[in-house]
Amino acid sequence: MSERHKAMDCGLRHRRNVLGAGLIETLARAMLITALAGCAGYVPGRQAYWDEKVKEMCEKDGGVTIYERVRISKTEINRRVLPMTADGRLSFTTKESAHPEAPIYAEERITYLRESNPRVRRTESEILRRTDEAIVARWVIYARAGGDFPTGFSEGTSFICPDLQKMTTDLHEQLFIVEGDSK
Repeated sequence: MSERHKAMDCGLRHRRNVLGAGLIETLARAMLITALAGCAGYVPGRQAYWDEKVKEMCEKDGGVTIYERVRISKTEINRRVLPMTADGRLSFTTKESAHPEAPIYAEERITYLRESNPRVRRTESEILRRTDEAIVARWVIYARAGGDFPTGFSEGTSFICPDLQKMTTDLHEQLFIVEGDSK
């Protein structure tokens, strides 16, 4: 082998060693970052797993169920005995926050299905008629919060099921009967 070929062969071996060392260094860094993220509570795929679980539970009993419609007069609406959404739909609130003359109020029950990162919970609101405390509707929401890669720069993401806008619309359209005043 000529001196020139020997020098080229030595150069190629040196490049391979440098490339190999760079690859090992890159893999070591990736493993370190993964280990640190794991210590901070991040596990790739956990968000997607819990979002899918939330969807499954939501399909079973999430949403609004109306048992009996509630009559409310325009005068009561004008007096704001029931809360209104930003887009003008009638809504409800808990007994403690409700107007004393509100025809309905909610009793809320929160069940934590997972308390670590990500947090997963089920919120059930039984909507009761004030006069006899009969349950007139049920509102069930499932939610996942967090589970993101911890960057420290932004809030975690969340996933809520079913869609709150649709639930508010369903509640407004199906639960309330708005009556004109006889006065």
